[in-house]
Amino acid sequence: MEKDLLLRVENKVGYITFNRPKVLNSFTPDFLATVIEAVQRFDEDPEVRVIVFTGTGDAFSSGGDKEFLNALTKMTPLEIRSTVYSRFGGTANAIRLCSKPTIAAVNGPAVGAGCEMAVACDFRIVAKEAFFCESWIELGIIPPLGGMFLLPRLIGLGRANDMVLRGVRVYGEEAAAIGLANVVVGSAELARTTAEFAEELARKAPLALSVAKEGLRRGLESSMHIESGFNIFAQSVLLHGPDFEEAVQAINEKRKPVF
Repeated sequence: MEKDLLLRVENKVGYITFNRPKVLNSFTPDFLATVIEAVQRFDEDPEVRVIVFTGTGDAFSSGGDKEFLNALTKMTPLEIRSTVYSRFGGTANAIRLCSKPTIAAVNGPAVGAGCEMAVACDFRIVAKEAFFCESWIELGIIPPLGGMFLLPRLIGLGRANDMVLRGVRVYGEEAAAIGLANVVVGSAELARTTAEFAEELARKAPLALSVAKEGLRRGLESSMHIESGFNIFAQSVLLHGPDFEEAVQAINEKRKPVF
């Protein structure tokens, strides 16, 4: 039986593929535990510089598995918090706080928790036919995995209201127009475009990427005064590091740096 989660590393890019196409790559707590482990594994692997998430079949992810949703109605709030959201919230946090750049290659619908996982990534490369949908309101609940914090900052409060309060679907080209997608391509071009995008990132200075990602995330929740101190300290460390030395040497030798 083929695994529910497929992992591979190619050209310093780690690919994490949701492989449950018969249920539109829906999530269960046990499945997401394997996703968390995969993110941690790639985050610790020096041969991996960028992490890509995608799905097999027709969907990125349809969100919570139907059988799991039925089971939720019988759980206590404590059970939901301690078992369910340690996996769902844990996955979103693992993606968002990972030290390496993350890319969602959105090949089809990204719904509910699937939408939240895509939004947690640093970049989204989206097929024209794919769409994002925060469908939680249709179930009488809310997006609890970070989307209500990140979406207003990505696309503005008005459009976030449409997605969260009305459950409006946002398709590929509109997603690009409002800042939810970084790149939109045809489905047939998604894998190639994602690989090129990821490999370009993977050629950049890895420590600088990590520090810049942390700085951007910190800035969402902090102030410019506080972050200026962090930035100056981080820059001092980077200027003393081997990547900056290689970059300056490359300038002198009129070539591209190799990090």
